[in-house]
Amino acid sequence: MADSTQEQRTTGSSNPQEQALTDEVLATIMSTDHQQPSALQTLAAQLVTLKESQLRSYTSANVDPLTSLDPSVHTLGYLFFVTARCLGVDRADQAQFYVNTMDHFVNVCDPQQLAYAPARTSLIGKSLEHLAKISNNHMIAIEPLSIAITKLSPNHDILTSLHATFAKECLLAKMYRYPLPILDTDIVHVDPQSHDISIKSFLLYHYYGAMIYIGNKNFERAIEFLVLTISAPSHAVSAIQIEAYKKFILASLIHYGYIPPLPKYTYHMIEKTFKAKHPPYTNIADAFESKGVERFKSVLETNRQVLNADSNMGLAKQCLQALSRETIKRLTNVYVTLSLQEMATMLEPIEGDHPYTEQDVERLLVEMIEKEQIHANLSLTQGENGEQIKMIHFVEEQVHDTAETTQDLEKRIFDAAAVGKQISIMDKAEGLTKDFQTKYMNISMHGGEPFGAPVGYDEEMEVPLDED
Repeated sequence: MADSTQEQRTTGSSNPQEQALTDEVLATIMSTDHQQPSALQTLAAQLVTLKESQLRSYTSANVDPLTSLDPSVHTLGYLFFVTARCLGVDRADQAQFYVNTMDHFVNVCDPQQLAYAPARTSLIGKSLEHLAKISNNHMIAIEPLSIAITKLSPNHDILTSLHATFAKECLLAKMYRYPLPILDTDIVHVDPQSHDISIKSFLLYHYYGAMIYIGNKNFERAIEFLVLTISAPSHAVSAIQIEAYKKFILASLIHYGYIPPLPKYTYHMIEKTFKAKHPPYTNIADAFESKGVERFKSVLETNRQVLNADSNMGLAKQCLQALSRETIKRLTNVYVTLSLQEMATMLEPIEGDHPYTEQDVERLLVEMIEKEQIHANLSLTQGENGEQIKMIHFVEEQVHDTAETTQDLEKRIFDAAAVGKQISIMDKAEGLTKDFQTKYMNISMHGGEPFGAPVGYDEEMEVPLDED
């Protein structure tokens, strides 16, 4: 059981009536048979009627309920008290204590009891997010959130109410590798009743997840997440989808060298709205397609203010290197063997007027070979005067089409279709995307940017990404 000191009891109520009620609630929790579903349902129904001030109260003997309850046995009751206290913290010196308390709770709690209060369970994420903000340390929320998600979704394939918060906190802490064990597993189950999630939960998780993959330079997986965000079944355009579209264009240019078509089931107004309201990104794509480095740099400079405001300048600059990679790919169709020095003269400078050096070309080629963007071998040969010349020899791509890869592709298509159906049902049931559309259209009609912070849909979200 968690221990608290008198100094740390700063959020409790001294109201005699609330203290008396806390006595009753505590007695009810401790007398409840936690093995009986009906008893847990009754307890949950009673707990949800309590106000936050009542849940922050102490007993008439001035005892903190958290010191009387065993979180492994009294999980349901402990959940209500601990989240109320965490959300009531307003001082940094209290935050770490409650992070430790929450960390202990998620480690020992009974996930079956959490299922009786999905809305309250979602406050685990909000509590840790609040504590991280108060302490100005987003790192402290990450491990407890990861543990809680694994408790609720052992295989990581169920979308919980904690997924989006977890991804966001990892971004804010710049911990791009830590969340990969969770992110690398595709979501195949979406159940709003069991996990208190909405369409917004799905969109934000995959949007934040895409940004994490971008931070890891895994653009292929980032694009998958962005496509899931953009193409999620909906009847209105959400601000999240618009922001995802911006990054989808840039990430696609970096990874593929072109913008792949979106799934046919994507809501048709998304692309139409995007092109009408965000022409800089269309201009960037057009400039990239022209394959001219100078033209592309000119378009980036023209739209620098927009790209900086959207926190996308770093991605846009990476498109410059992608243009060089596109040139190299075209050379594979013309040449079988080239010296690196010859290739350097064929690449347009991307940094001012500084031409590519042989070393620059070698680094670029090694990266492309490692990522299987080209199939080639680097070698050394002796020149006429005995000097060592570095050469690149392009080879034909080997096509691997096995039964295993085909089966895996079919399974992923099936899973994606199943999730799409679940999201579509949720969209019709909740109409949440209509709220997004209303917010977006109202602000846009008044001439403002509907998003506030560069990648923000939560009022205070500001996600810094490494843009090296």
